[in-house]
Amino acid sequence: MIFMFKDKKKSAGFSLIGVIASLFIISVGLTGVVSLAGMSLKSSTTSKMRLIASGLAQEGIETIRDLRRANVEWDNWYSSISNDDYRVQYNIESLISFSDTPLKIDVQGYYQYDSGDDSSFYRKVNFNKISANELELTVEIKWKIKDKWAYLTVEDHLWNWK
Repeated sequence: MIFMFKDKKKSAGFSLIGVIASLFIISVGLTGVVSLAGMSLKSSTTSKMRLIASGLAQEGIETIRDLRRANVEWDNWYSSISNDDYRVQYNIESLISFSDTPLKIDVQGYYQYDSGDDSSFYRKVNFNKISANELELTVEIKWKIKDKWAYLTVEDHLWNWK
């Protein structure tokens, strides 16, 4: 009787191919996580800027409505404006001639043209007289993200309702 013994060695450790495959899978997973985090940060910044821009556009419309309310006679107010671009500020009771000037943000967080540090936002208010009883009001907010301009435009109509 002849006995044959096979020397079975137990594998101790990992093979080089197994290590390389594991590192590849881990690096692909981490790349996805890092890119998702970057996209999330960019998206939240974009959302924040659009939210501020929509508030500035709404403020522009409300400021014009307040100016309209302060002038009791539609005809007098309507004849005092022209189809042109203007700037408006919440605490000034008149229209400011347009120049491409950024809004400033003061220490209290208010956007205005008088004082504070320059913000990223620009606001332009445009009037278009549709008829003797209707005025089209367009507010355009623009801001720069990296090297590209972003725009938000809001339109409203004012009527001779008094």
